[in-house]
Amino acid sequence: MNIGENIYELRKANKLTQEQLAAKLNVSEQAVSKWENGLCAPDVSLFPRMAELFNVSIDRIFGFYRYSYEDDVKKIVKSADDSMDTYKEIEIISEGLQRYPNSPDLKLYLAFSLSMVNRISKDVGEKKDAVKKAIVLCNEVIDNCNDIKHIDRALDMLQMIYTETGEYDKALEVIGKLSSDSYNHIIVGRVDLLYNKGEYDKQLKEGQTNLFKCWMAMGRVLDSLSSSFMIKGEYQKATEYIRAHLKLLSVFDEGCPDFYATHKIWAQEKEAKCYMRIGDKIKCLETLKKVIKLAEDVRNVSKSPSFEISKRNPTYFSELIDSNALEEYMSDVFADKLLAQYDGFFGEDREYADFKNTVV
Repeated sequence: MNIGENIYELRKANKLTQEQLAAKLNVSEQAVSKWENGLCAPDVSLFPRMAELFNVSIDRIFGFYRYSYEDDVKKIVKSADDSMDTYKEIEIISEGLQRYPNSPDLKLYLAFSLSMVNRISKDVGEKKDAVKKAIVLCNEVIDNCNDIKHIDRALDMLQMIYTETGEYDKALEVIGKLSSDSYNHIIVGRVDLLYNKGEYDKQLKEGQTNLFKCWMAMGRVLDSLSSSFMIKGEYQKATEYIRAHLKLLSVFDEGCPDFYATHKIWAQEKEAKCYMRIGDKIKCLETLKKVIKLAEDVRNVSKSPSFEISKRNPTYFSELIDSNALEEYMSDVFADKLLAQYDGFFGEDREYADFKNTVV
């Protein structure tokens, strides 16, 4: 049990200097320093005040039941969730904040519920009051919390509130304060902001451009993860990520089934390798047939070294003007070299031999 270390942790978590804590407890800064350095302990009368200030139980200051606060907050949140009613949520979370007045989780939950009042209430006065309280709660988290995740959540909620209330300049300012970890909220925030402002042409261009970038990023991550599982010898797990990658590659197929066909070939052939490592001849052969079919589809499309996405996929990319948004293209697949890698695996398998004779 180290009371001094616990006081130090709680002080830092609440963004307080030794001087600020001393002022709130009406003691000297030197006294706080001595506590934290283990030279002496606070007077017993100060523990209830510190517990209230740090939003924890006295046991936490002594080092007992370290996670009881987090457990209690989770119970309060679950109770609010289970109520399935916005006004009941507000009541439950407000009661919880009386017990834990500095909880960022409870403040953000309450802010969200209040923002919902703005959406569902028909009382103008109630709507304005709810929005005002929600903004105050978000700013309290931003100003007093040192957890970037909580701060980003508060900023994201603020941008949503400002966007819905038509305060677009404030919404844009808040989006600019989000950390790089919240890139998804930055993208969604900007797209929603443009929509609510009625700037539909700008919204379409920015939305489609970022949709494509996110899609590309997801594809690269899925490809990388499946490769790692293959290196580790977890081939079954790799196939799960490869199938997810293939589904992603087909998202924009409507009206253009050969979209990103070369990437589909690479992913499908990767899946065939996994089945070969697993020893599943049936699935391996089924997958190789898909690879060859995709290769035939590639041969039937334009031999241009690049594709104009906005023309080939107007449904999704009519507003996309990005010279870097080009499909990687492979003009041909050499079936003999491709299938030669599987000869030893299939051996004298008749079905494989018949299939190979039709394509080589």
